[in-house]
Amino acid sequence: MSVYKRQEIPKLIDEIKQGITAQIYLLFGERYLCRNAAQELIEHLLPEQERQATSLQHIDGDQEDFIRTLNLLKTFSLFSGRKIFWVTDTKLFYSKGVAKSVWDKACEKNERNEARQALRYLLQMLNLAAVSPQEMAEENIASLSATRWKTLFGFSKPQGDLSWIQDLLADIPADASPAKGAETDAATMYTHAFEVGIPRDNILILLAEAVDKRKRLYKFIQEHGVILDLAVDPGSSAAAKRDQDTIVKELLYSTLTKYDKDIESQTIPVFLERVGFHPVAAVMEAEKLALYVGDRKVITREDVDAIIGRTREEALFELTEAVTSGKLEDGLLILDHLQSSGVHGLAILATLRNHIKKLLLIRSLQEVKSPAYAKSLAFPVFQKNYLPKLKEGREEWTNLLWKSHPYGLFMLFRQAARFRCEDLQEGLKELLTAEYRMKGSLVDSRLIMDSLLLNLMRQKLSGVQVS
Repeated sequence: MSVYKRQEIPKLIDEIKQGITAQIYLLFGERYLCRNAAQELIEHLLPEQERQATSLQHIDGDQEDFIRTLNLLKTFSLFSGRKIFWVTDTKLFYSKGVAKSVWDKACEKNERNEARQALRYLLQMLNLAAVSPQEMAEENIASLSATRWKTLFGFSKPQGDLSWIQDLLADIPADASPAKGAETDAATMYTHAFEVGIPRDNILILLAEAVDKRKRLYKFIQEHGVILDLAVDPGSSAAAKRDQDTIVKELLYSTLTKYDKDIESQTIPVFLERVGFHPVAAVMEAEKLALYVGDRKVITREDVDAIIGRTREEALFELTEAVTSGKLEDGLLILDHLQSSGVHGLAILATLRNHIKKLLLIRSLQEVKSPAYAKSLAFPVFQKNYLPKLKEGREEWTNLLWKSHPYGLFMLFRQAARFRCEDLQEGLKELLTAEYRMKGSLVDSRLIMDSLLLNLMRQKLSGVQVS
């Protein structure tokens, strides 16, 4: 078998139609693309819809019991035909490279007072570091030096009070503690099971946002199974942007085709700019446009303006200003207008994330001792003295320091000075949580966005007095 790219999905489907199938499929990369591709594979592996209820078993990777899934794979079905086990967000390919995301989930669960779930993620992180909970309890994980933490987990030690970690580990029952390296062992067990052989009609489909290609299980699937690489460069380079735009255009066209609609070629760039690289949003906005035009076959610029919003950029700018100025009432009002005019929540999240990341970068620069930043700096002094010194030796900050207008940068510096770095980092965590809910939850996006704004302005960005 081999590794397929997004453009080769039709080729993979044709092979399945010809009876060329594998017993293990791995799809990794952009979450929405993976789920769509998995559903397409399943439709062709189990073409009879009525059989999918008994022949398809979905397993949530966040709740996955590796041993139980493996035992199911080894078991012969009572019914004839294929049996597919579809695992989303599998942890089989975890490594230190994803330890930071596991830690973020542990923090999120702890903040919600979900101690059991927080402990589960902590144990996963310890497994990645190949240390047992007992070892960390004795060593006092909260008191680890920054160097020791980085060596174990592969990312910088978080700031703030970490005593809650020690509290969770101290209360862990002996029989609730998974064996050291349990997940790594599970990957080895899966590899061995497929090498020995599982029932011929059983198929495993694994979905992951990121994988460690050095793992033996990955290499086994590459040789004996099928890997579908749906990773997308999230960067802002010209090549990355072209790839992102290509994906969004494909989703736009495929969605409109289902409704027997088309779109003016000169309107496509407007759609791309307003939606951004958000596959879920692209599909939803395309569906809105198809329904909005009614019997008309072609979607125009006027339709896009009416549905996605002509003044989105200005309103989004006003929203970021309201959030970082603590104007809760204004923020909720602007948010309501944006969503009512058709701007997708993911696009709003992206704007807020970019703004807070920029504030965090600037706030970190303000911690530099030379040149020293002071809140009392007047604009002429900032422009003629402080900014030139700050630029020295920081050519890599081109987009922020060189391409920004001096006065706009001055105002950003004044805005950033009102926060602590920890406040802004917590704000980014809230945004990540909201994005995860919006992509994987049935909760209405408006409720998610309203909740996000309240959390950002009342709890996380506490350096601002909310009005």
